[in-house]
Amino acid sequence: MAVILLTNDDGVESRYFLSLIEQLQRRGHQVIGYAPMEDQSGRSMALTLRQNIKTKRRDDLLESLDLDSNHPQPSLYSINGTPCDCVILAIDGYISNNGDPLPDLCISGINAGPNLSVDLLHSGTVAAAREASLYGVPSIASSIAKHDSNIDPTDAVRITIEIAERLLQIIPLPPPQLRRPNKSSSAISWDGEDSTIVRMFSHGDIFINLNIPDDCSGKVVASMVGARWYAGACNIIEDGEETHLRVGSLSITDDEISGVASDVLKKGHASLTCLASWPQLHPLNVGDSALLHANVPSKSGLPRWFN
Repeated sequence: MAVILLTNDDGVESRYFLSLIEQLQRRGHQVIGYAPMEDQSGRSMALTLRQNIKTKRRDDLLESLDLDSNHPQPSLYSINGTPCDCVILAIDGYISNNGDPLPDLCISGINAGPNLSVDLLHSGTVAAAREASLYGVPSIASSIAKHDSNIDPTDAVRITIEIAERLLQIIPLPPPQLRRPNKSSSAISWDGEDSTIVRMFSHGDIFINLNIPDDCSGKVVASMVGARWYAGACNIIEDGEETHLRVGSLSITDDEISGVASDVLKKGHASLTCLASWPQLHPLNVGDSALLHANVPSKSGLPRWFN
């Protein structure tokens, strides 16, 4: 079994997040949770700088879960910061300070609401998974593709764990580039082999974005990002002499493109997209050819390199 770091952007009390802790622990994994005290959705890779960040151990939340006494008990902390704050502080000192082992894998989520197309630039869920990858931890961002905090989390938790455990079977443990000991000299050259994609994921140079519909068929399909367009994002609220603005789109339109994440979700399947952790032109960026190869589906629908 593995050591798994969990985080999110919906806050430490999210039922989706707590359900994932519960079921991973019951599967025998050692779970370490570091999540924001409050909802931090849409914060992307924002950091809290030049101020102290409060933290609190949340054993009270663990007491509400149906945990297995035969397996390691989770550690759970809330952090009064952003999702990326949580990941950085955890991996780069606070986990060790608290006497827990460093993670073999990071899962960010499960988020309430889809993370598709340009959402990938705004999402705190996706950002936290990317941040863990930058520290060399193989990572998954997982979302329920509907803005509803009352959906039964059972299917989304099950699919997320199935993907995580499948990946844990094919990557080395502990992660070979945890905390980036080799820095940019660990760059992997693309040679067209599926095994090279596995190495890229195990190094944290690519990470996974998973979106699960609320009535999922159970099938997970490798898919491209696609294009989503928001309109009417500026909402103007007049309150006496004061004018307030609120960000929130009146309409969302997805381009009709076969094989992209939105298309897969419309068919009732979960979408899985491999994303680059590093910016273009960075020494560790995997390049477009490798990323395209990473998203080629097998007959089962999963990326070919999973096999």
